[in-house]
Amino acid sequence: MKSYKKIAIIFTALGAIAATGCKKILDQEPKSNITPNVLASQGGVVGGLAGVYSDLRNLWGTEGFMYYTNLGVDETLAGGGASSSGSNFATYKNYTNNISEVYNPLYGVFAIAYQDINTLNGVLEFGPAAFADERIRTAYLAQAKFLRAFYYYHLVQTFGDVPLHTTFINTATRSDSRAPIADVYAQIIKDLTEASTELQTKPGENASPFGGHAATKASALYLLSKTYLSRGWSKAAQTDDFSNSLATAQKLINERATYGKGLYQNYADAYNPANDATNMESLFAIERSTDPKYGDFVPGNSGGKANGWAYFFRPNYPTVTANYPTNSGASVMTRDIPNGRPFFRVRPNYDYVNNVAFSDKTNDFRYWNTFQTTWIANTANVTTPRGALTVGVDTAIWMPPYDPGVTKRAAFKGVVFLPPSVAATASGVNANASTNTFFPAVKKFDDPNRPAVNDPSSRPAVLFRFSEVYLIAAEAAFKMGDLNTAAEMINVLRTRAAYRPNNMPANAVANMQVTPGQITIDFILDERTRELYGESLRWWDLARTQSLIRRVKQYNAEAGPNIQEHMILRPIPQTQIQLVTQGPPFPQNPGF
Repeated sequence: MKSYKKIAIIFTALGAIAATGCKKILDQEPKSNITPNVLASQGGVVGGLAGVYSDLRNLWGTEGFMYYTNLGVDETLAGGGASSSGSNFATYKNYTNNISEVYNPLYGVFAIAYQDINTLNGVLEFGPAAFADERIRTAYLAQAKFLRAFYYYHLVQTFGDVPLHTTFINTATRSDSRAPIADVYAQIIKDLTEASTELQTKPGENASPFGGHAATKASALYLLSKTYLSRGWSKAAQTDDFSNSLATAQKLINERATYGKGLYQNYADAYNPANDATNMESLFAIERSTDPKYGDFVPGNSGGKANGWAYFFRPNYPTVTANYPTNSGASVMTRDIPNGRPFFRVRPNYDYVNNVAFSDKTNDFRYWNTFQTTWIANTANVTTPRGALTVGVDTAIWMPPYDPGVTKRAAFKGVVFLPPSVAATASGVNANASTNTFFPAVKKFDDPNRPAVNDPSSRPAVLFRFSEVYLIAAEAAFKMGDLNTAAEMINVLRTRAAYRPNNMPANAVANMQVTPGQITIDFILDERTRELYGESLRWWDLARTQSLIRRVKQYNAEAGPNIQEHMILRPIPQTQIQLVTQGPPFPQNPGF
């Protein structure tokens, strides 16, 4: 946004590209302002792109952004450790007040996005003069097109009409205006259409200067397909949006071998840390490392650019006592690296997760691949009323999504937590109800290689997954009335979801297949939860499909009473509105 941007770049933070992707080592002179001369140099272009990649770490993986994308929806509730801002996002209570909080995630999205968009505009405007080699020049500019489209896509999905700037600004002004979403979508599609043919096919291929997790043709095709899908749902819809979305998704699926992408046989392998470097289901990710300079890594950090995905979804397991529900007795578990840092910021919404989305836990193995439900004893000399716990052998905490029965609960030496609705009708001992502090943990983002228990994760934060391409295709086909194709796309994922290395039910795959008649938008949204739970997509999924208000009221007892129709968009941060002091006032979204 022109009114507040300090046109700056941090050349020393070469982040994702310089540390792991860019093959040329450049000596940079740190500068406080970007000028056309800087951006017309190779160092300026590389520094500009690297700075934008580094800035993505301010969003995905951070606590504030996690609240903004994962709370106030159907599948999650705020954990007991959530901040007041997080609770506001989770319940929409005092939600209007969030627009004036300087450190609110909404402010960060605006501030970071438009700072980086301006840098990318400068790269695209002046960068062509920096490279004599056409192939190298095209590769760099294609990265800028993709990243500009990436930011504008998330801005228009979040706020609706937003400022649209495609030229470099090096003189601050105090005026700005919001462009119609039709214009923003048109620019996104233009950038992605070009990027989908100009980006590298695979990272580092054919001497490309970009390795690691930088954008590729597959990244652009994914986002192009999703952009057509999103515009098709919007007031700017074009008649061919859904068919274009489906065709683009199918192109990516059919040509997956060309891009080195595909589905693992085992859903769990898509999240295995051992596969991070070459994960064939990752289409775009934010690079992380334990390097304090290029990876922005700070030991023990939980703020700033720290990637907290490994601990935001974890319960406060070290405070479960041997004599729970009383506070007496020793803790049955000690905080350690395998079980993670217990931040308990987000918890599953049992009414939806347990009873609706993951209602089939026999044929569909994704519940068990998503959630940790057992904690093996790691603390010596702990005895509960039911017996002594042997370290490394006995289960100290068990959180089954069902009632195992009074006999098993009474014989279980550790502490049992049941879903609240199940605990309400369970009899006998060890029938404790899960709380906003004690709940099953999301294990997909675990980082067992952290140097210390309180360190943030250095795993790449995957934003685009190949499995989601099938869900995008299914949604587009559904909107076209092509239920056969929609079912076909979903059944690819459901076939894979039945797989497990051991003890796979004989009829699991057959039982997982769905028919065209079963396909509804709610079924697709439930399938998205099963496939992508907790992956910072849910608020946008519900808003895009015009399902946010309805499903929050239906499933989220904490947020349902407070959510209102105008909350289908996020409020423009008040700081941004106040900075426009010349020309027409900058308008707030209706209702805020």
